[in-house]
Amino acid sequence: MAQNLTKNSSRLVQGIWNINRYFFDNCRRNKSPNLKPAYVTSKRCSTNICWKCGAHREDAPQVFCDKCNVIQRPHQQENYFKVFDLDENFDVDRQILRNRFRKLQSLLHPDKFSNRSSEEQQISADYSSLLNKAYSNLNVPLKRAEHLLKLRGGSVGESQTVDDPEFLIEIMSLNEEMEEASTNIEKLKDLNKKNRAQSESISKAIDENFKNNDISKAKENVIKLKYFNSLSNRINGRLRELGDTD
Repeated sequence: MAQNLTKNSSRLVQGIWNINRYFFDNCRRNKSPNLKPAYVTSKRCSTNICWKCGAHREDAPQVFCDKCNVIQRPHQQENYFKVFDLDENFDVDRQILRNRFRKLQSLLHPDKFSNRSSEEQQISADYSSLLNKAYSNLNVPLKRAEHLLKLRGGSVGESQTVDDPEFLIEIMSLNEEMEEASTNIEKLKDLNKKNRAQSESISKAIDENFKNNDISKAKENVIKLKYFNSLSNRINGRLRELGDTD
């Protein structure tokens, strides 16, 4: 009787494992089975359980399973700060960001998984792509501000403007200065320096807005930063056309 009980228990465990593998396979192919095991929720694979051995994963970012040492799916994909285990602040230490990006990429680059299973190769490719996207967004102040704004429930449309006549007059004046200096490298560099100082000032204001949870004001300043960023792109583009690559 004890032997039969042991056999039945083993079959039950194996059956549960096979079911969970089925759900993981369907989740990976973006299918939505009607039944869900404990760690498949909301039509998405949970990342709290190792997909390979079933071991529990801590909330802190884990690249590899502590038990079987197999690459894991990222805990976070929508929040780029959590991808790098950073606090959700506009003021980011870019050196720390760069170091964590390089360290993770060195561990997760698809070339390192060329001899692994197809599942591990796919996770590596997806994770590496996520790292590139997260880094490119957090490394640029404007993109970082827009991402943080999104996380706080706000957004900035492409055609949105600010209701600040004084600011709009300032932007018009800067654009006129650029047109007048369109063939003068030194004047363009001076204008670029002036524009950069304005961008830094707005960036400091944005940082304070987020710290004070003033999302409305943060949104207004993000729009202003977009104006300065657009002017910067135009100035630098013109400098490249004139042969200045400094």
